[in-house]
Amino acid sequence: MVKIEDLKRINLLRDIPVHLLEILAKEAQLNIYGVNTQLITIHESVDNFFMLIMGQVAVKKELTPKVDIIFDYIQSGSSFGTSALLEGSTASYTAVCQEPCEAITLSGKRIRELFKESHELAYYMLQGAARQYKNKMDIRAKMIMKTLDENPELKKDIHDIEDLTHVI
Repeated sequence: MVKIEDLKRINLLRDIPVHLLEILAKEAQLNIYGVNTQLITIHESVDNFFMLIMGQVAVKKELTPKVDIIFDYIQSGSSFGTSALLEGSTASYTAVCQEPCEAITLSGKRIRELFKESHELAYYMLQGAARQYKNKMDIRAKMIMKTLDENPELKKDIHDIEDLTHVI
């Protein structure tokens, strides 16, 4: 069981009413992981949904044996492993602790069962996941625009640049 106060530290759960947090608290586990612990492995099933209380997790994919592409650094308050909400889903990335981490985990199978039992819980968690996704996409769009501003020669080849800027 996890404390309600710990769940309230997670951005995705910030708008969830306490009675729903109590449901999650009963099902969730609190875990501590060491540096370099691999939490999600590319091409393997994603069985757990993670909510990071403390630490940093790198989301990455190997480009070559010597080069990894870092997609994101997950910080405290953020969540990952959303694929666990989809039955039979496999990972398209690897998630590795960059420092000691404290995370709340929920079994994907159990979350799916809870969603069937409580549509209200499903609604609030979907809202949180959508908000998190939108924020990440807004950041990506800003990064692209900054890159284009710093490299004007690239802009001339882009015909639909307005489609990128409307999300900012």
